[in-house]
Amino acid sequence: MSNFLDDNLNQSVFFDINYLEVLGNNTFEYCLYHLLENDEIVSDFYTRYKNKNVGRKAYPPALLLRVIFYAYYRGHTSSRVIERLCKTDLKFIALAAGRQPHFTTIANFVSSNCEAMGNLFHKVLLICDQSGLIGKEHFAIDGCKLPTNASKQWSGTHKELRKKSDKLKEAAKKIIDKHLSNDSDKGSGNKIPGDQQQTIDTLMKNARKIDDFLSTNEPRMGQGRRKQEVQSNITDNQSAKMTTSKGTIQGMACVTAADEKHQIIVHAQAFGMGQEQATLKPMVEGIKKNLGNNIFKPSLVLTADTGFSSEATMQYIFDENINAVIPDNQFRKRNPVFSESDLYSKHKELRKKTRKDKAKTNMAMHSSEFKVNFSNNTCICPSGKKLKFLGNDYEGVKGFYTRFRGELEDCRNCSMQSTCMRNPVKEKGRQVSFLNEGQEKITCLDLMKQKIDSPEGRRMYSRRMWTIEPVFGNITSNKGLNRIGLRGEVKATTQWLMYCMVHNIEKLWKNSEVGNWV
Repeated sequence: MSNFLDDNLNQSVFFDINYLEVLGNNTFEYCLYHLLENDEIVSDFYTRYKNKNVGRKAYPPALLLRVIFYAYYRGHTSSRVIERLCKTDLKFIALAAGRQPHFTTIANFVSSNCEAMGNLFHKVLLICDQSGLIGKEHFAIDGCKLPTNASKQWSGTHKELRKKSDKLKEAAKKIIDKHLSNDSDKGSGNKIPGDQQQTIDTLMKNARKIDDFLSTNEPRMGQGRRKQEVQSNITDNQSAKMTTSKGTIQGMACVTAADEKHQIIVHAQAFGMGQEQATLKPMVEGIKKNLGNNIFKPSLVLTADTGFSSEATMQYIFDENINAVIPDNQFRKRNPVFSESDLYSKHKELRKKTRKDKAKTNMAMHSSEFKVNFSNNTCICPSGKKLKFLGNDYEGVKGFYTRFRGELEDCRNCSMQSTCMRNPVKEKGRQVSFLNEGQEKITCLDLMKQKIDSPEGRRMYSRRMWTIEPVFGNITSNKGLNRIGLRGEVKATTQWLMYCMVHNIEKLWKNSEVGNWV
């Protein structure tokens, strides 16, 4: 057993105070204390302590967990603020048993116990399950994009970063050249003034930082169907640039799954990618790991919003025989309740106005404007030019396609080029594809469309909103989490899991008696 400081809340060394009485009865902090008092709950944290025979006494893991969880509950994430509260706030003093842990101890405890935090989340979840708080009838999955401790100014593809490094070096060189040219006219020494030298040092330091990153890291590839390079980040290469309603951030997508009965979080994970399609499979696997491989019975419904919809994810859902309702991004247009409403009409007009300029600059003539003859495999473009036949065995998502491509010279000299093609002609002419008649495939997306368009599918999907949205509202608004303070997917997941544990413990405190699970 490791050597820990005294952690008895029934007595106070310096004051005539019983710390347990300070916590009160039937309060969140009282529930937190009794939950973490059990050694089996925090046993995974003991393995990293090696001070049984040597070294100073360590802070008990339960003490640090109590203080950190209560700080998160109160909306404080800064380790310096938590240290100050352990000196000035009576509730924090009571939870810390009068101890005053340093902010470096608190920060190091969070970042160095990633695996143990995951195990603790699982144990708290099992207690919630044993207390009857998980209905296992409906799970909802959604994501919340939060900025991380990384600057988006240091993001870019390897080509863009290399160009930025060259610009920094060129800027430093210009300062030196300007000084030498001015200095030669005056005939004074070659010493550069201190402020200019500091600017040069900063520019060269940043350039070397980029060069070191490029020499030790491979280009980061996306998770889409067509693998393309995405922007790397020098500060935190596992984070990503993400577009949100408040602008573009450098952050993580904190994806969470919650149960409908009491909004208990059954799994949570942070992903360094803006697209959510690739996160559905690891989320489902995480739920199975937490609650058992047989958790997805036919009676359990899984819902997610349109961001998780893709052919690959739908294929996975059907292969696993999961009763899921995940709509595509056009499902509301097919629903007369929404498509015929005044609110939808106003929203549609607003979107037309905002996308009007974009449509002009990103215009492409539809393939229906081309005249195709499948019997002799010929295709004529709107300007009357014959396109080259490329084959009729190109397999796509919906079936097999016949493809044609315009001659390079014809497209390059065509007067309709600006309306026919999105980008100027460079190496290839315009290409068009036509789905072969009689070779259409019923895709998994088509099957899910049929499900979401049915009255039962719409009814099941309507349950998603009140299941998952209150979770994000509680964590980001009530608890004040507006930023992930750690770097890397593993550590970001740890901090997100800790907030999810605070959410679950709060539900445990409000919906069950302490004596039933202590």
